[in-house]
Amino acid sequence: MRQWMDNSSNITLNALLNYDRTFNKHDVKALFATERIAGDNMNFWAFRRSYTSEILDELDLGSNALKDNGGSSSVVRRLNYFGRVSYAYDSKYLAEFVWRYDGSYIFDPVGKQFGFFPGISLGYRISKENFWKDNISFINEMKIRGSWGKTGNDRIAPYQYLTTYGYNGSYVFNESVSEQALRALRIPNEGVTWEIANQSNIGFDAQLLNNKLTISADYFNNLRTNILAYRNASVPGSAGLNLPRENIGKVVNKGFEFQVSYLDNTGDLSYQVSVNGAYSKNHIKFWDETPGNPEYQKSTGNQMNARLYYQAIGVFIDAAAIDKYPHWNGARPGDIIFKDVNDDGKIDGLDRVRSNKTTIPTFTGGFTIDLEYKRFYATILFQGAAGAERSYRTFSGGPGVGNFMYNLVKDRWTPDNPSAENPRAWERGGAYWMTDGEPNNTYFVRSSDYLRLKNFEIGYSLPSGYTEKIGIQSLRVYVSALNFLTFTKMKDFDPESPDDAPGSIWVNSQVYPLNKTTNIGLTVTF
Repeated sequence: MRQWMDNSSNITLNALLNYDRTFNKHDVKALFATERIAGDNMNFWAFRRSYTSEILDELDLGSNALKDNGGSSSVVRRLNYFGRVSYAYDSKYLAEFVWRYDGSYIFDPVGKQFGFFPGISLGYRISKENFWKDNISFINEMKIRGSWGKTGNDRIAPYQYLTTYGYNGSYVFNESVSEQALRALRIPNEGVTWEIANQSNIGFDAQLLNNKLTISADYFNNLRTNILAYRNASVPGSAGLNLPRENIGKVVNKGFEFQVSYLDNTGDLSYQVSVNGAYSKNHIKFWDETPGNPEYQKSTGNQMNARLYYQAIGVFIDAAAIDKYPHWNGARPGDIIFKDVNDDGKIDGLDRVRSNKTTIPTFTGGFTIDLEYKRFYATILFQGAAGAERSYRTFSGGPGVGNFMYNLVKDRWTPDNPSAENPRAWERGGAYWMTDGEPNNTYFVRSSDYLRLKNFEIGYSLPSGYTEKIGIQSLRVYVSALNFLTFTKMKDFDPESPDDAPGSIWVNSQVYPLNKTTNIGLTVTF
């Protein structure tokens, strides 16, 4: 028999005060608020076996030989104060100040539990100035704006400032009494505190040509500090320390984004064309990187999660080619050649180079066209991304574990076809350049840049005079398609999908088609 009990409660209390007043050309708004969150959870379970009777289903009637119990409890406490004050003069000069004063149970109550996170934004509608109206009237609206703000993150494991204890092994006392041993499990980080994000932005919004043309652009520079990271990299293992994570990491993310839209009509034809794009690239400013690494392997200064790869420069055609160049022990004809990056006459871990790309694109963009002519309409959306790469992981294997990917083996090396570009067939884990399905070199890396006709729809709406005669309000006929065209160098994967998700490929005798659809539809409203 097993019995359990779970008792939990979550209480959220909010209080909010708003102020809004306009006098003359001054517009003042203010908000003051507080929030308290309290959560408690406790659970307990126990069981016994070997009951002598089923008449009474009471837990304590079971055997003492086969029994166990357990349980846990947790608490959540947060107390937040936040607010906003905004001011505008003549709708021309704009300013706003926001703040949060947050307290979290995650951190040490002595000096670390609360954090203050302010932000400020300023705007200037310069197009409302007389000199602008008199001299640059074709720009109907122009606003320049900038902002800076600080936010805090407490979504980390709680109580890192405390030493944790747990049962580990046992000791025997008085020759026969066994007692569990309670040991410290970790070294506390007494200074653990909020992770901080400093976010800066400057941009403008403009409307031109009688508001037909709209332009918006922003440049941002975000600095994340106090990121939890281990210091173990610079502490040798011989020190015998298992250090906690500390607030030492720093990451910078810079970029820009823009949007341009033009709206007009000519006779019965109305149209809108829009283009947007965003560029964003991060780099690690500091973490406790292992000292002594060569510059081409360091992650500091590179993007987060950038991988290390051996540089593939060809394929060994025959044994003579192997003898002429440094190679991995056990290399044989048809194997991939790794570049001797540091020119030390051997291939080892020091010949790996950190990539300047990750699986996340640094640029994304889109292009939209909306057309309407009398009762006809068309909508077209192109989207694309650049600056990312994808490795052929997981879906590379061998006849022992599944099918090969065709593009990797169609021109492969064989004794009769000693290719210098494509390696021999391999079993997963059976080649130094493919370990457990995880490629370690650039031969298997492809650019995942793409341009795609993401969606289009062409339709016709029947005039209301005809629909009323047949007793309906409206009738629309249309043809639409999703992912209709894709231009990319990556042929075996959907470049838009998450890392390792397949595109139109066969894997283990199963097909994973690209999500490409075409529809012909009819919409009727009665």
